[in-house]
Amino acid sequence: KRFTVDKRSAAKDRDLSTAPRCALATHGLLARFSLERICKCAILTDLLLLIELKNLWAEIKRLKHCETVRQSRVRKKNERKGLRQVNDELENELNNMLQIYRREHNWMQSDERRLRDVLFKKFVHSIYEVRGLRRENSEIKDQLLIYDALGEQLQRLQDDFQIPRQIGTRTSIGTIHFQELSVAEARDIMIDSHRQATSFFETMKRVETGEEEKTMGWTQHQRITPDGRVQFNFTKRIHTIGTEDLVHKSWEMYCDFGLYHGIYSSVQKLEILQKINDNTLLIRRDLQEASSAPIFRTVFLLFRIRLPNGYLICFRSHNPAVCVEDDDDPNVQWMDMFYWLMITDPVNEEQQGVVGPARPPLQGCDVTFGGNLLNSRSAKYATIWKYQIAMSLLRWESNAAAPLFALYG
Repeated sequence: KRFTVDKRSAAKDRDLSTAPRCALATHGLLARFSLERICKCAILTDLLLLIELKNLWAEIKRLKHCETVRQSRVRKKNERKGLRQVNDELENELNNMLQIYRREHNWMQSDERRLRDVLFKKFVHSIYEVRGLRRENSEIKDQLLIYDALGEQLQRLQDDFQIPRQIGTRTSIGTIHFQELSVAEARDIMIDSHRQATSFFETMKRVETGEEEKTMGWTQHQRITPDGRVQFNFTKRIHTIGTEDLVHKSWEMYCDFGLYHGIYSSVQKLEILQKINDNTLLIRRDLQEASSAPIFRTVFLLFRIRLPNGYLICFRSHNPAVCVEDDDDPNVQWMDMFYWLMITDPVNEEQQGVVGPARPPLQGCDVTFGGNLLNSRSAKYATIWKYQIAMSLLRWESNAAAPLFALYG
């Protein structure tokens, strides 16, 4: 029993003696771990400092190089300025010498037997030839600048008039199923369109227009209708073609979809839905500026009416209750359209109090292009409509009447 108690006491003393050693070992490990972290942080700080110093040195070298380039540019500029001054002084001195020599000698009739006179005559001729070539070179440079500017403008016009081929960018544009338009309904639309077009035409004839409101020979008028629509009207007298010929060419362009694309460059799809008669068609049209732009869809009535002194060609939208395959597509926007093209014979202006023989009939025709520009649904895209109207009018004039630009020489 005594032996057992002594054994337990010895084990207890051994445990008490090893506890400080374990504590010291743990403290040493912690100290060594903290020292390693401090060393790593110091190394990381040194690396960041080296990177900053490297970037700073690169920035200093860049600034030094920029300053060297700037000083070199300034030095070369001053050298060129000094050389120009020296050249001007030498040119003035040469002019003075030539004037003195021409006053003292008739160098056009110099003595060919004297070598000095022969050489001086050749020298003078060379000087005047060089000056003439310099003037010619300056004129050619000016013409080249003009041609470059003209070429850029023509390139912009060519890009503007180019027909985008976007038909293949969209797999399906929708198929429309609708109830055909009766002859009576078409007649009512035509009568109302004729009334609005002639009313606007008669109203605008009494309004004086300044020169600042004319563009490319087209005189512009605008008015606000009682229902809040903006109506526009362009008028111009075209002297190169008669009324019958212009109406015939215009109708062919509007009915031929290949030519129609040349007037409206952003047209993506055209489809004849119904042919009422030879002078009345119901057409579906989709406009799209780009593949990601909204599609503006219209079902419109295209017709022409014989007037006492000409014709009226009209585009009047008639969007019935339709069923379209992609009607739920948010990219499709239904739009209203009401444009008219009135081509009439020119009328001589009567002058009171003037007695004499009757004037010969005027050549050409008077053209009026008008319609509705904005409404509650299309005001958001007003810029697109203005651009489309202006460009379609110029394309129509260029294709049907005469080219807008001609190069001579």
